[in-house]
Amino acid sequence: MSNTLLRPGGWLVLGLPWPEKTQDGWGECALAIAPQMIPRHLVSKGAGIALGLATGLARDQNEGPGKAVFFSDVTLWLDKQGKDWADFGADYEAVIGELVGAPVPQLYMALVRKAHAILCDASRDGVRLYYPGGQVEHVTPQVRADVHAAIATSLERDWPPYIRGLIDRGALQTQ
Repeated sequence: MSNTLLRPGGWLVLGLPWPEKTQDGWGECALAIAPQMIPRHLVSKGAGIALGLATGLARDQNEGPGKAVFFSDVTLWLDKQGKDWADFGADYEAVIGELVGAPVPQLYMALVRKAHAILCDASRDGVRLYYPGGQVEHVTPQVRADVHAAIATSLERDWPPYIRGLIDRGALQTQ
Protein backbone atom coordinates (compact mmCIF):
# COMPACT_ATOMS: atom_id res chain seq x y z
CA MET A 1 0.00 0.00 0.00
CA SER A 2 1.30 3.41 -0.95
CA ASN A 3 2.38 5.61 1.94
CA THR A 4 0.84 8.58 0.08
CA LEU A 5 -2.59 7.03 0.62
CA LEU A 6 -2.06 6.91 4.37
CA ARG A 7 -0.03 10.09 4.70
CA PRO A 8 -0.84 12.44 1.83
CA GLY A 9 1.11 15.64 1.27
CA GLY A 10 -1.92 17.67 2.33
CA TRP A 11 -5.66 17.91 2.61
CA LEU A 12 -8.31 20.27 1.34
CA VAL A 13 -10.73 20.96 4.18
CA LEU A 14 -14.22 22.07 3.23
CA GLY A 15 -16.56 23.85 5.61
CA LEU A 16 -20.08 22.43 5.71
CA PRO A 17 -23.16 24.10 7.18
CA TRP A 18 -23.20 24.19 10.96
CA PRO A 19 -25.37 21.24 12.08
CA GLU A 20 -28.63 21.59 13.96
CA LYS A 21 -27.53 18.95 16.45
CA THR A 22 -24.23 19.23 18.28
CA GLN A 23 -22.66 17.35 21.15
CA ASP A 24 -21.02 19.35 23.91
CA GLY A 25 -20.50 22.25 21.49
CA TRP A 26 -18.94 20.10 18.76
CA GLY A 27 -20.61 19.66 15.40
CA GLU A 28 -19.80 17.61 12.32
CA CYS A 29 -19.23 20.53 10.01
CA ALA A 30 -16.16 19.89 7.88
CA LEU A 31 -14.78 17.31 5.56
CA ALA A 32 -11.26 16.63 4.39
CA ILE A 33 -10.14 15.18 1.09
CA ALA A 34 -6.64 14.44 -0.18
CA PRO A 35 -6.35 16.29 -3.51
CA GLN A 36 -3.54 14.12 -4.83
CA MET A 37 -5.77 11.01 -4.47
CA ILE A 38 -8.45 12.42 -6.75
CA PRO A 39 -8.19 11.66 -10.47
CA ARG A 40 -8.90 14.93 -12.22
CA HIS A 41 -11.16 13.25 -14.78
CA LEU A 42 -13.65 12.67 -11.94
CA VAL A 43 -14.17 16.39 -11.35
CA SER A 44 -14.94 19.56 -13.29
CA LYS A 45 -12.35 22.10 -14.34
CA GLY A 46 -13.25 24.34 -11.37
CA ALA A 47 -12.92 21.51 -8.86
CA GLY A 48 -9.64 20.49 -10.50
CA ILE A 49 -8.35 24.04 -10.06
CA ALA A 50 -9.32 23.98 -6.37
CA LEU A 51 -7.55 20.64 -5.90
CA GLY A 52 -4.43 21.84 -7.72
CA LEU A 53 -4.24 25.09 -5.78
CA ALA A 54 -4.77 23.26 -2.48
CA THR A 55 -1.94 20.88 -3.36
CA GLY A 56 0.33 23.80 -4.18
CA LEU A 57 -0.55 25.70 -1.02
CA ALA A 58 0.07 22.62 1.15
CA ARG A 59 3.60 22.47 -0.28
CA ASP A 60 4.32 26.21 -0.19
CA GLN A 61 6.56 26.95 2.79
CA ASN A 62 6.09 30.73 2.43
CA GLU A 63 2.44 31.35 1.58
CA GLY A 64 0.88 28.03 2.46
CA PRO A 65 -0.97 27.33 5.71
CA GLY A 66 0.56 23.87 6.14
CA LYS A 67 -0.87 20.47 5.30
CA ALA A 68 -4.48 21.36 6.15
CA VAL A 69 -5.56 23.81 3.45
CA PHE A 70 -8.99 25.31 3.92
CA PHE A 71 -11.13 26.06 0.88
CA SER A 72 -11.18 29.62 2.24
CA ASP A 73 -7.35 29.65 2.05
CA VAL A 74 -7.59 28.94 -1.68
CA THR A 75 -10.12 31.75 -2.05
CA LEU A 76 -7.86 34.13 -0.09
CA TRP A 77 -4.85 33.14 -2.21
CA LEU A 78 -6.82 33.87 -5.38
CA ASP A 79 -7.79 37.26 -3.92
CA LYS A 80 -4.11 38.07 -3.26
CA GLN A 81 -3.47 37.37 -6.95
CA GLY A 82 -6.26 39.77 -7.92
CA LYS A 83 -8.49 36.90 -9.01
CA ASP A 84 -11.61 35.10 -7.90
CA TRP A 85 -13.42 31.88 -8.78
CA ALA A 86 -15.36 33.55 -11.59
CA ASP A 87 -12.06 34.25 -13.40
CA PHE A 88 -11.85 30.48 -13.91
CA GLY A 89 -15.49 30.12 -14.86
CA ALA A 90 -16.20 28.46 -11.52
CA ASP A 91 -18.84 29.07 -8.90
CA TYR A 92 -17.17 28.35 -5.55
CA GLU A 93 -20.39 27.01 -4.01
CA ALA A 94 -20.82 24.62 -6.95
CA VAL A 95 -17.19 23.51 -6.58
CA ILE A 96 -17.69 22.81 -2.87
CA GLY A 97 -20.91 20.92 -3.63
CA GLU A 98 -19.17 18.88 -6.31
CA LEU A 99 -16.26 17.97 -4.05
CA VAL A 100 -18.61 17.02 -1.20
CA GLY A 101 -20.47 14.74 -3.61
CA ALA A 102 -17.40 13.30 -5.34
CA PRO A 103 -16.90 9.53 -5.12
CA VAL A 104 -13.57 9.87 -3.29
CA PRO A 105 -12.37 9.24 0.27
CA GLN A 106 -13.78 11.94 2.54
CA LEU A 107 -13.17 12.22 6.25
CA TYR A 108 -15.88 14.13 8.09
CA MET A 109 -14.72 16.19 11.03
CA ALA A 110 -16.32 17.61 14.16
CA LEU A 111 -15.25 21.10 15.19
CA VAL A 112 -16.26 23.69 17.74
CA ARG A 113 -18.19 26.64 16.38
CA LYS A 114 -15.21 29.04 16.60
CA ALA A 115 -12.97 26.72 14.54
CA HIS A 116 -15.80 26.29 12.03
CA ALA A 117 -16.11 30.06 11.64
CA ILE A 118 -12.37 30.36 11.06
CA LEU A 119 -12.39 27.45 8.60
CA CYS A 120 -15.07 29.17 6.53
CA ASP A 121 -13.66 32.71 6.73
CA ALA A 122 -12.21 34.11 3.51
CA SER A 123 -12.17 37.74 4.62
CA ARG A 124 -8.99 39.72 4.06
CA ASP A 125 -8.82 41.08 7.59
CA GLY A 126 -10.01 38.05 9.57
CA VAL A 127 -13.41 37.30 11.00
CA ARG A 128 -14.84 39.05 14.03
CA LEU A 129 -16.70 36.81 16.43
CA TYR A 130 -19.49 38.31 18.52
CA TYR A 131 -20.31 36.65 21.82
CA PRO A 132 -23.28 37.00 24.16
CA GLY A 133 -22.59 39.79 26.60
CA GLY A 134 -21.06 42.05 23.95
CA GLN A 135 -17.53 40.64 23.75
CA VAL A 136 -15.99 40.83 20.26
CA GLU A 137 -12.97 38.80 19.21
CA HIS A 138 -11.02 39.69 16.09
CA VAL A 139 -9.41 36.45 14.90
CA THR A 140 -5.71 37.08 14.37
CA PRO A 141 -3.50 35.30 11.83
CA GLN A 142 -1.96 33.39 14.76
CA VAL A 143 -5.34 32.07 15.91
CA ARG A 144 -6.07 30.99 12.30
CA ALA A 145 -2.66 29.28 12.17
CA ASP A 146 -3.47 27.49 15.43
CA VAL A 147 -6.73 26.16 13.94
CA HIS A 148 -4.82 24.98 10.85
CA ALA A 149 -2.31 23.19 13.07
CA ALA A 150 -5.02 21.55 15.19
CA ILE A 151 -6.91 20.30 12.13
CA ALA A 152 -3.68 19.04 10.52
CA THR A 153 -2.81 17.18 13.72
CA SER A 154 -6.27 15.57 13.76
CA LEU A 155 -5.95 14.55 10.13
CA GLU A 156 -2.47 13.10 10.61
CA ARG A 157 -3.92 11.00 13.45
CA ASP A 158 -7.30 10.05 11.93
CA TRP A 159 -6.61 9.76 8.17
CA PRO A 160 -4.44 6.59 8.19
CA PRO A 161 -6.93 4.40 10.11
CA TYR A 162 -9.78 5.81 8.00
CA ILE A 163 -8.00 4.83 4.76
CA ARG A 164 -6.99 1.43 6.17
CA GLY A 165 -10.64 0.82 7.04
CA LEU A 166 -11.73 1.68 3.50
CA ILE A 167 -9.14 -0.71 2.08
CA ASP A 168 -10.07 -3.48 4.53
CA ARG A 169 -13.76 -3.17 3.56
CA GLY A 170 -12.91 -3.17 -0.15
CA ALA A 171 -14.24 0.36 -0.59
CA LEU A 172 -10.86 1.63 -1.84
CA GLN A 173 -8.62 -0.21 -4.26
CA THR A 174 -4.89 0.37 -3.89
CA GLN A 175 -3.95 -0.49 -7.48
